[in-house]
Amino acid sequence: MGRWDSGRGVGFPRIGRNYIRIVKYGIFIGFIIVAVVVLSVFIPRSGLNVEIIERSEVMGTMQTISVRISNNNFGTLNNVEVQFGDQGPVESIGDMGPFSSVMITPPDADSLDFDKVIVTASNGQVQTIRSR
Repeated sequence: MGRWDSGRGVGFPRIGRNYIRIVKYGIFIGFIIVAVVVLSVFIPRSGLNVEIIERSEVMGTMQTISVRISNNNFGTLNNVEVQFGDQGPVESIGDMGPFSSVMITPPDADSLDFDKVIVTASNGQVQTIRSR
């Protein structure tokens, strides 16, 4: 008679098909949930973002203002330009790659009284205005 008498043989027990199907669908649903969470974070933040950062010293004698410009797109923005206020000089940044950011300060101390920052890119096709 020997070793094949038990009918099962030696080895791993059979796992039912239902368990494998449940695990497969669970992994698939997990990937869908991760994709929805990632897209819900990236889609609202996509585009050209401008953030104005103001810092003052303790005694109030020194004030620094810097602007962070972020490209949260998958594509490159060409000819990025920044203007502090309506009459301020236009500063050219150049090209910004995907998911890059640049910190900029106003060109001179007299231009700290600007009311808004105007950022244009791709020859005027993309424009963002951030008020102060």
